[in-house]
Amino acid sequence: MMSVTSKCFAGGIGCGIAGFLTNPADVIKVRNQQFTDAKYHSFRTTSTTIFKEEGIRGFYKGAAASVLRECTYSSLRMGLYEPIKSQYAMFFHDDGNSPIVKWFSAFTSGAIGSAIFNPIDVVKVRFQSQLPNAPPPYSSLFNAFHTIYTEMGLQGLYIGTSATVTRAAFLTSAQLGSYDVIKNNIFVQMFGFDKEANTTHFSASIIASVITTTAANPADVVKTRVMNDPNATIGGPSKHLMHIWKINGVSGFMKGWTASYLRIGPHTVISLVLIEKVRQIIGMSMPVASFCTLFLQPFGIVGARIVWCSRLPSIQAKKKAWKLELCCRNRRDWDRTGMDSQDGSQG
Repeated sequence: MMSVTSKCFAGGIGCGIAGFLTNPADVIKVRNQQFTDAKYHSFRTTSTTIFKEEGIRGFYKGAAASVLRECTYSSLRMGLYEPIKSQYAMFFHDDGNSPIVKWFSAFTSGAIGSAIFNPIDVVKVRFQSQLPNAPPPYSSLFNAFHTIYTEMGLQGLYIGTSATVTRAAFLTSAQLGSYDVIKNNIFVQMFGFDKEANTTHFSASIIASVITTTAANPADVVKTRVMNDPNATIGGPSKHLMHIWKINGVSGFMKGWTASYLRIGPHTVISLVLIEKVRQIIGMSMPVASFCTLFLQPFGIVGARIVWCSRLPSIQAKKKAWKLELCCRNRRDWDRTGMDSQDGSQG
């Protein structure tokens, strides 16, 4: 069994990489949800506007905060999912295979992770909402945390927590809970899919990503509005919710769905598939060596040999060492061949 720390590590690695790769879609989503201008009306117009006015760099605003958030908040929500599921299974006298237990467990782990790391989410949204003609809200991540705390105290860092927790709870429940149910309860148990196959992980994560985006989008819209309203001009989450309802109706809560899916869809697929692979590696007896081999193998690099030879004092010594290793290897192969032939003759 993997430890909680290992599960959190796997979650952090997978979600951190996914967060960086999908940051452009996240920026588009935030602009869609925050602004009502015609140029930020749809995914196409928003992406075109950002590219024309800000260039490629505009799509990576808040990327540092986004990766930090994924490596903390997502690490915790992914890592706590199975321990919480075990506790709920014991409490409800279940074997842990019930969809209700899985969804409820993911709901809880998402709420805990988002409640603790809400300050990073606040900073991420502020950076991503910055328009091209506006000055940067903060000079750095550290400056952002320091400025918000100095001006508003802890309350400023935890602004919009209720909306963030609601969004994260529904998102994680739909993402992890649905992925677990689709992969294990449906694909593996009902259709006999291979539990460890890449196609199983990929197919389950694709379906889960659509469910996740739809379930989380309403709370995501409210969260974005609240976090960009530090002076509470409209009010808290409930006031923003009513304001969206009055102005846009039901469609207002689905604002930015396309951009959200183009962020959550790839994020869900990349993170869940990577997490499965990292967890498989961590489960081996030599996690560090195995983890390095996963990334170095495609390049044909034998890491241990390079590290060993780099310790030798000179290039000439390295050449001699390689020749010696080659000779020893040939000698061992020759001896083994001779022994095998002798064993064969004796047989």
